[in-house]
Amino acid sequence: MSSPMDEDAPALATVAAKAVGLLNDATGPEVGYPGLSDAGDVEDVLAALNRMAGDLQQTATQLTLYLDDEVAAGHLTTAPGASGQDAEAVAVARNALTDVRENAQTLARLLTTAETAMLALRPAN
Repeated sequence: MSSPMDEDAPALATVAAKAVGLLNDATGPEVGYPGLSDAGDVEDVLAALNRMAGDLQQTATQLTLYLDDEVAAGHLTTAPGASGQDAEAVAVARNALTDVRENAQTLARLLTTAETAMLALRPAN
């Protein structure tokens, strides 16, 4: 059985954004890094963020597919007063989503690099 949240993409995106904000709070030096107790926690955070970066790649792809489907169905036109043609606006959105996907892929690679480097670090005794 699905909950209303399961199908409410904007609400889920809002939850994800709030979760990242909470993560920022939990890793803040100004409050003593309350969510981190050792290097293993850093590794765990990096691994979870890496999974998130992979999921963001898929989300960007799916948003592009949705946009393409909506355009093909004739459901999207430029807003009143907006400059440019529908095709130009769609191209801008598609290009931006492609950039999001590529940057999320780069983010995933960098997080993997950081996580691998963390595995080589151990607390000093």
